[in-house]
Amino acid sequence: MNKTLLFFVFCFGIFLGVGRLALGVDSIDQRARQIADQLRCPVCRGIPVSDSPSELAQNMTKTVREKLEQGESEEQILNYFVDRYGEWILLEPKPKGMNLTIWVLPLLILLGGGLFLIYTIMQWSRRKH
Repeated sequence: MNKTLLFFVFCFGIFLGVGRLALGVDSIDQRARQIADQLRCPVCRGIPVSDSPSELAQNMTKTVREKLEQGESEEQILNYFVDRYGEWILLEPKPKGMNLTIWVLPLLILLGGGLFLIYTIMQWSRRKH
């Protein structure tokens, strides 16, 4: 009886260990995909590294995965690619410096258009009365 119970406990432990190992691999692959989705393919120019069929993009994705396995954070990995390729490698540049203008300008245009529309409607309604 004790041997059977010990056998089941042992098998259950192995099952949990293999399950955790599989989950760890999946989470690294998922995180690598998420990071690669943020990087622009230098060859294709308009698509993320994760969707590009180019050899360079595949090498970049491999580098992302290796860096994750070494314990580097997402920010460290993105900075690695920015140091080598420049800020343009990011599909969504960080909102600082000149890039801040790119982030803020559409909001200012919408706000200005809304104010202009309100002003025009108010002027139009005053002329009617």
